[in-house]
Amino acid sequence: MKFQNWKNLIAAAARASIVIGCSAAPEEGAASESTPAALDESVDPTGPVIGATDDLLDLSCADFLVTAEVATAEEQDEAAVAAQDEIANGLIWVHGYLFAKNDGEIDVLSQNWMEKTAERVFATCSAAEDPSKLNLFEVASDEGA
Repeated sequence: MKFQNWKNLIAAAARASIVIGCSAAPEEGAASESTPAALDESVDPTGPVIGATDDLLDLSCADFLVTAEVATAEEQDEAAVAAQDEIANGLIWVHGYLFAKNDGEIDVLSQNWMEKTAERVFATCSAAEDPSKLNLFEVASDEGA
């Protein structure tokens, strides 16, 4: 499965990054409707792909590609917005990791940085022969790629 329009993915991540600061925190004790991450034709893209209890360090490029597909769905429903939030949150987390790892020697967290990083991650994941075998964290945190 290949995602065809990476520009929509980047735009969705940028939109979501703006909304994150304005989003209300979920009610305490609220149940998650998310499903476990997987790249499978049986995945129902009606909710977030990455589950609340998934170990984010174990996500694969396949998980990212499925999330990107949901995030850029033509109809901007709850699932698309949730997937956009997942991508934006992941990019912000990666930036924080790289900031700490590099003692602050990293471009500032901006929409430009998020777009460039999302484009790089998408290109790498899309080009992989088997995206399920490529660790998303390693791809996202590899600044030299």
